[in-house]
Amino acid sequence: MTIHQKFNLKQVINASGKMTILGVSKVSDKVAQAQKEAGQTFFEMADLTVKIGRYIAKLLDVENATVVSSASSGIALSTAAVIGQGDIYHTYHHLTNRITKREIIIPKGHNVNYGTGVEVMVTLGGGQLVEAGWANECTPEQVEIEITDKTAALLYIKSHHTVQKSMLTIPQMSEIAKKHNLPLIVDAAAEENLKKYYAAGADLIIYSGAKAIEAPSSAMVIGRDPYIPWIQLQNKGIGRAMKIGKDNIIGFVTALEDYLDNGSET
Repeated sequence: MTIHQKFNLKQVINASGKMTILGVSKVSDKVAQAQKEAGQTFFEMADLTVKIGRYIAKLLDVENATVVSSASSGIALSTAAVIGQGDIYHTYHHLTNRITKREIIIPKGHNVNYGTGVEVMVTLGGGQLVEAGWANECTPEQVEIEITDKTAALLYIKSHHTVQKSMLTIPQMSEIAKKHNLPLIVDAAAEENLKKYYAAGADLIIYSGAKAIEAPSSAMVIGRDPYIPWIQLQNKGIGRAMKIGKDNIIGFVTALEDYLDNGSET
């Protein structure tokens, strides 16, 4: 009996590619075997999280990295991280009124629905989204005028869902972030170039595992310290509700190695 028969599911012929509504990508036999081996053994999960992150960082020649459960969780956890800045009290009380620096600035045309709203994930992380510019235009000047003493970070969504015309670039957003000593978060969930946005100056870049990389349900956040350890600290906070299992962590790394060696199947 097949899975479709057992649970009375519709048969799917996927002519669309790696779509979330269709279960995203397939995993290879090699990745499935790595998941099996990981699932049948034990690890100190905090140790696994840190060391896998460092291993990925070496593969991609970036400062640090961490594996999370999804690109959406990457947005929420990155938001919480840049707001809390490693404060353990914030980790346990992430909506505390002790911290008022919560504004996350995004081009208005990037606050899109990709299955849920970008604003939903920022809010989940304790952020307050501030839209810059207009739906069909956002210039560097329009971003910069929104920066206040309550700004925690800038956020850029690199996606086909967003408005493409008359939008500032990631290097321009990075220049603003550096000028004001703010971190820049880039959601590049389905993007295939895993080094481009780090090189462009972004501090945290989020990639889905289950899209271009063809991993199981997972994502990674690559970037700079201290931001990555601040994300990992969230495993004691809101990250507990979106934790990723050992099997998918190892499956992700195996898929990433294959992707770097061989590229995507499509």
